[in-house]
Amino acid sequence: MKRIALHIISVLMTFSVSATEWTLQGKPYTVDTLNHINVGPGTTLTSLRLTGTQNLNIFYTTTDLTNPLIEMEVLKAKDIIYAREEVSAMALNHDNDSIQYFLGVNADFFNMRRGNSIGSQISNGELVYVDNSDRTQWAIGPDRLPIMDCLSINSTVIAGENVAMISGVNKVATENSLNLYTPRYGSVTDNTKNTAEVVLVPIGSSISVGKSVKLAVTSVNSSSSTPIPANGYVLSGTGSDKDFVAALKKGDTIEIATTISTSKGQNIIPTNVVSGYPVILSNGKTTDPVDILRHLNGLHPRTAVGNDKDRTKLIILIVDGRSKDSEGCTSKVLADIMRYVGCDDAINLDGGGSSELYVRSLGICNVPSDGKERTVANGLFAVAKVPVDNEITSIAFAEFRKNLNEKDTYTPVIYGYNKYGIIVSTDVKNVKLSCPRQLGKIIQKGTTLQVAGNKGVHTLTARLDNLTTTMKITVNK
Repeated sequence: MKRIALHIISVLMTFSVSATEWTLQGKPYTVDTLNHINVGPGTTLTSLRLTGTQNLNIFYTTTDLTNPLIEMEVLKAKDIIYAREEVSAMALNHDNDSIQYFLGVNADFFNMRRGNSIGSQISNGELVYVDNSDRTQWAIGPDRLPIMDCLSINSTVIAGENVAMISGVNKVATENSLNLYTPRYGSVTDNTKNTAEVVLVPIGSSISVGKSVKLAVTSVNSSSSTPIPANGYVLSGTGSDKDFVAALKKGDTIEIATTISTSKGQNIIPTNVVSGYPVILSNGKTTDPVDILRHLNGLHPRTAVGNDKDRTKLIILIVDGRSKDSEGCTSKVLADIMRYVGCDDAINLDGGGSSELYVRSLGICNVPSDGKERTVANGLFAVAKVPVDNEITSIAFAEFRKNLNEKDTYTPVIYGYNKYGIIVSTDVKNVKLSCPRQLGKIIQKGTTLQVAGNKGVHTLTARLDNLTTTMKITVNK
């Protein structure tokens, strides 16, 4: 994978086309589109080179959320709370014969030592981690319309006439709190003083967003360090919440209802939620978050996710940083960039050495500032709900345009796609090239173009059996 990714980066940096001008926080930048290719169902990958006050390399994907083959999903590293894993590994470990995790990006800030994310996470309706702090979240539900807001995730426990609110899910126990632990937390709950705990097993469906479920109390523990069952939960009360749990007995039935609301009080039922901080673009306007976190005002690698005004196009974007080739940017510049690439709303995700964009078959498409792929707490993925299919039904040049000079030779790389639009080959063999005489001639058994001296834009064609594709070649002199 790394060999492929490095090849792509070297290709992207050897030419530039489609220059335009952007103004980022009042400063002009020249923007060159280096490449633009399809990478999955309804999804393109674009790379840009910005030159100005800072030099910036940008990689972003655009996904059509109305495409029925696409779903967005949040994955936790190794599927447990205290773990870190590469974004590529998360994707590969969840791929199967009917689901392809073809695009991924790092997501929430996290504890570097223990591997737990800082903010809340929900995956396919499951409460993975809940901490109702002042963090903001990116969320999406069955309607496929993304939301960026400070969400309240509330789980109410009803035990007879007694009612209580869960303080958090899979959080470290704190004084005077009611916590729910799932198997993702580990084998046992925390060793905490002044605690009462009960083991719960679902009667029917498991705890999920937007549902009210019944659970049976199967055992009680007047202290902590209770084993967490693989098919159930542990409800733990400390301090002032201890009495609520201590009142429960083996054989009791309780009810837990989970609701999620926006900052404006609107109830929503998202299937996937991941935290980031803060919202940097709202209704097309750059926000002013620099006083919230000091690093937002510095030059760093950045990761962001956003959507267009109709909320039908999702954009995932990386700005490389901490190198002479790409210095990084502030959160305000990041917001301006997101607006230029088509976003109306955007949220900042974890950056720095964590910033990376993964594409199936291509590997890591940017240059992480650590010099390698970092292990992170969780990731946001575009998922194609399609079976594995390695039959090539269309082909495309790896580069969408090329600038050449007289007598140059060019051996293009050809990608092969299956019927779902997923790349299944990054070096299709037995392709034959053809071109008009004004462009040049084809040598090396049909694989290489030798450029003639006719200045202008010409078309190069590649053919594989009955499949064809074209690209524009600009001859400079």
